[in-house]
Amino acid sequence: MSTEETNSTDISRIPFKALGLRTGMALQTRRLVEGASKKESQFFGAIEGKGVMVGPMGPDGVSTELDDGEVCVVRGFTGLYEFSFLSKVLQTFQKPFAYALLAYPAQVDARKVRQSMRTKTSWPATVQTAAKDAQPAGPALQGTLVDISMHGAMIKIESALSTVGDMVTLRLSVTFEDQPVQLNLNASIGHNNRTATDPAFYVGLVFHNLTQLDKLVLNYATQSAAERQ
Repeated sequence: MSTEETNSTDISRIPFKALGLRTGMALQTRRLVEGASKKESQFFGAIEGKGVMVGPMGPDGVSTELDDGEVCVVRGFTGLYEFSFLSKVLQTFQKPFAYALLAYPAQVDARKVRQSMRTKTSWPATVQTAAKDAQPAGPALQGTLVDISMHGAMIKIESALSTVGDMVTLRLSVTFEDQPVQLNLNASIGHNNRTATDPAFYVGLVFHNLTQLDKLVLNYATQSAAERQ
């Protein structure tokens, strides 16, 4: 399977449903009032034609910072599309958890940034949450790399890792030109899902600030994985 990815500056209008948003995916919301700042948020769910549920990032979030009746702009990245849309806040809630119900957008502005799927693989790796807000880095968790590309990866682990948007370090060993190379890749959590049929967690990662060596070895690793399929 090809791992080639291309960038496009073309923005098109597509149905909201076509984004394929999953619960827990990171978003940014901003009120359309002077001086308003961006709020790190997450997607909770949507009812087609009726509304979209968004809430504060993390289990301890207590406020959406949105008010009933105002208009906000929502931005996000699905792994395939960068997107944005304007919506009216229909209602805000505090129980059973903090979230805002936004008017369902028939169309959104989207830019497709990935043209092909990641290469599937089965590769031992470890993942560790980065230090944050005076808290030390978390323990290194052993897992299995499920897929990989030049821009991100998915790792399967047995216990919960962290919340969407948090930074982590992904470590894996690659044999490059007959020499072992240890990759330590900075990434953010794009989604963190657990299915009803599998007790493991599947964590989608988006790479950040890759060095030239990282890119070279990753390209070799993805091509090698593709050739073994």
